[in-house]
Amino acid sequence: MHELNVLEVLQPGLQTTVQDLGRPGYLADGIPPSGAFDGPALKLANLVVGNDVGDYVLVGTDPGAAGLEMLLSGPTLRALGSTVIAVTGADMQPRVNGEPVPMWTSIAVRAGDEIALGAARTGARTYLAVAGGIAVPPVLGSRATNVRAGIGGHAGRALQTRDVLAARPRRRRVEELAGRRIRRDRLPGYRPVLRVVLGPQDHLFTPESVRTFLQTAWRLSPISDRMGCRFVGPPLHFLPRPDHLVGQAGSDPSNIVDDAICVGSIQVPSGLEPIVMGVDGPSLGGYAKIATVISADLPALAQLRPGDSVRFCAVDSDEALEAHVAARSIGFPDFLEKK
Repeated sequence: MHELNVLEVLQPGLQTTVQDLGRPGYLADGIPPSGAFDGPALKLANLVVGNDVGDYVLVGTDPGAAGLEMLLSGPTLRALGSTVIAVTGADMQPRVNGEPVPMWTSIAVRAGDEIALGAARTGARTYLAVAGGIAVPPVLGSRATNVRAGIGGHAGRALQTRDVLAARPRRRRVEELAGRRIRRDRLPGYRPVLRVVLGPQDHLFTPESVRTFLQTAWRLSPISDRMGCRFVGPPLHFLPRPDHLVGQAGSDPSNIVDDAICVGSIQVPSGLEPIVMGVDGPSLGGYAKIATVISADLPALAQLRPGDSVRFCAVDSDEALEAHVAARSIGFPDFLEKK
């Protein structure tokens, strides 16, 4: 069976990109994982339409099927054939031919149907999966879009009006897939608290500033994207710097000798506005990192809207690992409600 055109873009929304779970393993070459910022939401969308949900975000080897990630305001699409779709993540009030349709549920659409997503009422990022998965050429084993690098997805960019998207062959008939939904008790919740493991350079900050970091309600800045989420709050201060560090790294109190950055690392340039590195973040950096958001809480980070407040809560590596292992079960078949 061949790939078939399934969706035409009538209006692209604020930023709509093709994403799967990303391409981990290339940070040493300067290539971030990219992929869905809220990986579990994409996995659940793929689950209800019968697609491969993939492995776990950041450390998996299977990126799963590709879908669409939409930011704050969604697109309007036209179905080019009979298929099944599902919408998860932020509530963009999805409609088919003007009629509201439920989220977290597989919906049958026919050729000519218009699928519209509006402004997000809650959360920031919405995901749309189509049976079979969006068919674009893989780059380094993934179909994820990195807009800054211009690779992956649909021509390495956000979708534009008149773009046409194809899907890979679906595994089951539309009638079998339509009407599946995620169990209500399995729907994700997004807490206004992000768990972090302190370090690796928290020792460069004053003890008072580490406490301030953990006790402040930080507000997400509009100057945020998939590369990094910037937070507004009080300044953080550093301990006196040894002469050798000034000579090797520079005079700014936040400067360090460049070292590795992972998704979730929190840099604090000049002690102002902590920046949590996102899925399109760099592999190296020269600013002190006070902490790292644990992998299980990255979906909550992804769903923050500009102006939202969040607190950081310190946990140890054992608790972070337990949360990571628990999150790996997201997308298992028992998340589906029995028909």
